Amino acid sequence: MMVSIQSVAHRLQTSGSRLRRDLQRRLFHNGRSRPAFIVGCGRSGTSMLLSRLSKTWQVESYNEDHPAAFENYRLKETGTIAELVRASRAPLTVFKPILSTTATSRLLGFFPQARFLFVFRHFDDVVRSSQKRFGTENRLSHVRSWMADDFSEFAFAPPPAATRKYLCELWHPDASGETGAALYWLFYNRLFFDLGLNEYDGLRLIQYERIVQSPTRSMMAIAEFLGIQFAPSMSEGIFASSVLHEPVSSIDSEVRTECLELWKRLTAHISLG
Repeated sequence: MMVSIQSVAHRLQTSGSRLRRDLQRRLFHNGRSRPAFIVGCGRSGTSMLLSRLSKTWQVESYNEDHPAAFENYRLKETGTIAELVRASRAPLTVFKPILSTTATSRLLGFFPQARFLFVFRHFDDVVRSSQKRFGTENRLSHVRSWMADDFSEFAFAPPPAATRKYLCELWHPDASGETGAALYWLFYNRLFFDLGLNEYDGLRLIQYERIVQSPTRSMMAIAEFLGIQFAPSMSEGIFASSVLHEPVSSIDSEVRTECLELWKRLTAHISLG
């Protein structure tokens, strides 16, 4: 099998970057690593944020597909995560367990010195992005299964009763794919309030739109909160072209009203960026 020159060059460049980061960590950091977690709703810019933070040697990152920290895109048990943090040579070890957002309170209790970033994005853009990435029925199928089996998907960290009751009252079996995606958005973003996350000093609520519209200012504030030095590479390549907010058709009017109310409530509580 022939290997392209570009592929070999990319692997060499990646290997060189890893060696360079490892050397920098050995030279400039000999203390313990602090854990950090990025939570919220999918398609809200969490992967973009993790990738930007990963541009500096100060951060060792674990995305939700990393087998050392995740299984089926869900964070492994806290002992495993603690061991990864202990073994890290970077000042900050960042995990992105968005499907484990319901477990944020538990993580806050187990890792009292950790930093948490709860990222949210306008619901119309999240619905649009979700359908483009996963298809029109994906989010709807998730919500439908929650209704059928009483949210058993979250057996490891059940959502608050208030969240479950709220979603069940909005659910209709004949919901459109867009409405299903909007309900999915409501479920995950309501957790910021239903879990009482707005009361934790170690957690900050971040708006995706602010990051992409003012990347340098936002990433500087995020770096300061996380306790690392800002690097220009953190804000490079961030563009605001994905901020549309154009209404998505076929979202149930009652669900849209609830999304708007939660959006306003979230924007009123932004604490970083």
